[in-house]
This record gives sequence, C-alpha cells and structure tokens, in this order.
Amino acid sequence: MNKTTSFLAASATAGLLLEGPLLPAVSAEEQLATPVQPLSGQRYQTLCALARYLDETAQGALEGAADDVRRGASTEVRFLPAIRSFARGAGDFRRRVDGHLSSPLEAPPQVADLSERARVMSDRLRAAQALQSTYDEWDAIVDVLRRMARLLDGHAVEVPTPFRVPALSGTALEQFRELAHALEASATRAHSKASREVGGYPARGRQFLAELHYFAAQSENLRRRVDAGDLEPQKIGPMVDHLREEARQADRRMRDAQVFSQVWDDSSRTIDILQRMANLVRS
Repeated sequence: MNKTTSFLAASATAGLLLEGPLLPAVSAEEQLATPVQPLSGQRYQTLCALARYLDETAQGALEGAADDVRRGASTEVRFLPAIRSFARGAGDFRRRVDGHLSSPLEAPPQVADLSERARVMSDRLRAAQALQSTYDEWDAIVDVLRRMARLLDGHAVEVPTPFRVPALSGTALEQFRELAHALEASATRAHSKASREVGGYPARGRQFLAELHYFAAQSENLRRRVDAGDLEPQKIGPMVDHLREEARQADRRMRDAQVFSQVWDDSSRTIDILQRMANLVRS
C-alpha cells in the first residue's frame, strides 16, 4: 500500500487569497508531480529506488575515501569534509523521498544540486589523482543522478543494479584469508592472557574479560565465513568494519581503565590486522 499524505496545492493557496474553495487533498504520489507528467505509481517507486541507490553508493564512497586516507597520503584528508557533506545530502534526499516531499517542485532542484556537487567532486578527485579507489562509485553516483533528472523530466528510466565492489581474488584473497586466521589467533591469545590475569583486576576485570571473549567469538565467526568462501565485499566489509570499531573502543577502554596491560600489544595487533583486512576488501 502506498503511503499517503495531504497538502494544499499551489492553486489552493491562490483560492484562499480569492476566498474561493480549497482544492481536494491529493495523494503523496501526485505530490511528487512535475510540470511534465505526474510522478505516480511505478514511477514514484522508481524514484524511491534511485534515491536508495544514491544514498548507499554515496555512503560507500565515503567509507572507501576514509579508508584510503588512513592508508594513503595525509594530504587526501582535505577531500573528506566535502565527501561527507555529499553523503549526508544524499541520505537527507532519500529520507525526503521516502517520507514524501513537501512541494511537487522540490525534487528537481535538489537533484540538480546533488548532480552538480557530484560532478565537481569527481572532477576534483581526478584532477588531484586522489582517492582513486572511489572513482567507480563517483561514476555510479553521477549516472544515477542523471537517471533521476530524466525521470523527473517525464522519461522512463531503469534502476541500475546495486553498485558492487569486485570480489576478492588471487593474491588479495589469499592475504585476506591469512589475515582472518591471524585475527582469530590474536583475539584468542588476548582472551587467554586476560583469563589468567583476571584475578589481578577485581574491579573491572570480569567485565573486560567478557568483552574479550565476545570479540574472540566474533573473530572466529568471521574466520569461518572466510574459510567457507563467503567473501562478497558487500557482506564481509561491514563485518570487518564493525569488528574494527569494536576493537578500537575496547582497546581505548582497557587502556583508560588500566586493565589487562598484558594484552595491550595483542589488542594493537588485532586493530592493525582489521585495518589491513578493511583495506583489502575495498582495494
């Protein structure tokens, strides 16, 4: 069932000024009309799908850029604020479309603005030969925005297939598998050391031991998936990112609390392994 809402059409405002009758409320799909042709039914659903594709691809470009900065030249960090701003704008646009726009003429200028920003961002990166791993994503972003503009202009367009990073293969695949095993070994070693030393930390030792146990279990689960051949970047990448963030937070909390200093080296090694895995999955 389509979401519905009501709003006063522009001519209804004129009717108020003339003390004339209000026009009846219209559907959310009619609300997304353009001067060329009302955007309704399947065409409205197409806009929703295009907005979702834009949002997801922009978020992927931001994540890839952030990873490139962490492993590349520090000068590339200057591009991150603009990329982050664009990704935020793409997400806002998706939410507006999903929640229905407040004006029938709101979408075209927003799409035009995002299109110009994407084109400028893509050109800047290429001119500087920076963040090269994101070039394909920026091409996909420019393409989907072009499709949106055509849709809003009354043309029929197709939703592109989800943007996908090529699956790992060859040397990169072997390195990723080796790192998955190294990650499990490092996490297991840290948990074993903490188990032996937990008595020396009566205040918070049990708490951090439970966290290390959970992390070791998650590392084992990741290694099992890798060994089973589940290496699609769109699936394995978020798992690596999640574990990396958890490892960073756990490491910071242990150091701040001065707990389990015996495993700090293992903790740093674990974070480094996860960073290398993240680099490979987006290379």
